[in-house]
Amino acid sequence: MNTIHLIQQAYKNFQNGNAGHAERSLKDILKSQPNNFDALHILGVICAATGQRDEAAQLFRQALALDGKNVSLHYKLARVQFESGEFEAALRAYEKIIALGYIKPEILLARTVALISLQRHPEALACIDQALAEWPEYADGWSHKGSILYQLGHVEDALACFDQALSLQPATADSWYKKSLALDKLKRYADALSNIDRALAIAPKTAIYLLDRAVILHKLERYAESLSDNETALTLAPENAEAWGDHGLTLSRMKRHQQALVSYQRALGLRADYADVLSNQSLSQLVLGQFEAGWQSYEYRWKKGNADFPRHTDIPLWLGRQVIRGKRILLWSEQGLGDTIQFCRYAALVAALGAEVVLEVDPALKTIAQTMGAFKVIAIGEEFPLVDYQTPLMSLPLAFKTDLATIPAPPFYFKADSGKKENWKNRQNFANGKLKIGLACSGNPGNTNDHRRSMPLQEFAPLLQLDGADFFLVQKDIREADRPYLLQAAKLRQVANDIADFDDTAAIVANLDLVISVDTSVAHLSGALGTPVWLLLPWVPDWRWQLDREDSPWYPSARLFRQEQAGDWQGVIERVTNALNDLG
Repeated sequence: MNTIHLIQQAYKNFQNGNAGHAERSLKDILKSQPNNFDALHILGVICAATGQRDEAAQLFRQALALDGKNVSLHYKLARVQFESGEFEAALRAYEKIIALGYIKPEILLARTVALISLQRHPEALACIDQALAEWPEYADGWSHKGSILYQLGHVEDALACFDQALSLQPATADSWYKKSLALDKLKRYADALSNIDRALAIAPKTAIYLLDRAVILHKLERYAESLSDNETALTLAPENAEAWGDHGLTLSRMKRHQQALVSYQRALGLRADYADVLSNQSLSQLVLGQFEAGWQSYEYRWKKGNADFPRHTDIPLWLGRQVIRGKRILLWSEQGLGDTIQFCRYAALVAALGAEVVLEVDPALKTIAQTMGAFKVIAIGEEFPLVDYQTPLMSLPLAFKTDLATIPAPPFYFKADSGKKENWKNRQNFANGKLKIGLACSGNPGNTNDHRRSMPLQEFAPLLQLDGADFFLVQKDIREADRPYLLQAAKLRQVANDIADFDDTAAIVANLDLVISVDTSVAHLSGALGTPVWLLLPWVPDWRWQLDREDSPWYPSARLFRQEQAGDWQGVIERVTNALNDLG
């Protein structure tokens, strides 16, 4: 049998599933004929098909040395290089094909994808535009253009491209999926859901579609459905760390924290350094009172996808290991105002170790924080003296190995300015013997949990029917949606005009018998002042309030009223009203 027939037979063997036999036959030919183009070519194809990409690339290069203008070989070499992650080499191969005059949509698209893989998005956009200028009916081209625009942050333009792709090829699952991602980015979650449903109708067993549908349902707070989709995705892709992480997060939103920890562990078994999961895990550990593990995991908050930007990282970090007697240390605030109020109590513990403390806080907290003790308080952005160490405030529980039994919880640690306190008191009619109650219904609207923890001002209406109390709205910022009710709530006194910073709020709160507040900085301030505070909590509370208990180990003056089902503020207010009647 001559060489041509041997090569043809080897290829038939490969097609019939006997790749090993075909490979041996071709290698035998190449031993005696190392420059046999057809043998090099077919053996390269077999190696590529069997995952031997390096060998395939070498064989294709040898064949191209014999026929450098063979477009098919350049393309096969480019595919092998791309699949091996050699994007630069693949790009050069695609450009060689184009230089040889073979300018087809699929080649321009392949070059576009290589450029995308190299994060060279503007060049990729120019390349796909070249393809679409010649072939405007090229649906895949429109879909890829949409992907590039999405990566560049031009989401509305991306959406238009996905619509164009779908108008040309409506049965393409991936275009429906990509369109759903763009709608999700635009926070059009209901529309995103309907589009990903279209993708799943075409490709129902696609794990990534199910996983992202679960994410959209999670954002819509349809947690049971989200969990179901997530679990279906996990049957298809049980080794997907992201899916296990999302599964745990959804369980935590359902207040099933112990089960969430199991899912987080599955995710970490697949990806040990998964920062988002480690950070989310810490919140479930802390809410369950597992402080030792929780504080350790909480340090990953700096590495998660939406992490705050840390400051002062050029200064050595202190987490309790070094002796700091005689040293100067910077303690700096992070996250929200309530977090700063809660954790600045640790400044006194650090000072008790013999360190000179510099406490850096939000400018609105500078004056009130100065009432804590004999250490320097500065506002963020102000200059401070040279320090030996730095610690973010919310890492101090880790440094002090805080557990439930050792939470530093003095009766109060802030003091209101006596002059401001007296001045505000003199302008109010406090001679009627009634309870003086402060109310706060909302906090920072930028907080990711705001829609759960804040409530409409009108929810307080049943309280205002009580005759034995005067009510004061003690929050500085009033939401536009609450103003119509505020205008008609004659019994609710608005004091926002008296508030410039937390020093003013403290003077007002210090004159009150009770503060009733959602989970916001006013509640923390009241607890830090030792003023009785009734805290209104959503069904799934922030970790610091733990689960079920009616008191707080952080604030001795706090009493907790919890939703018994998600979104039910009316039930909370009813129990608060009954408790107020009991006081009267």
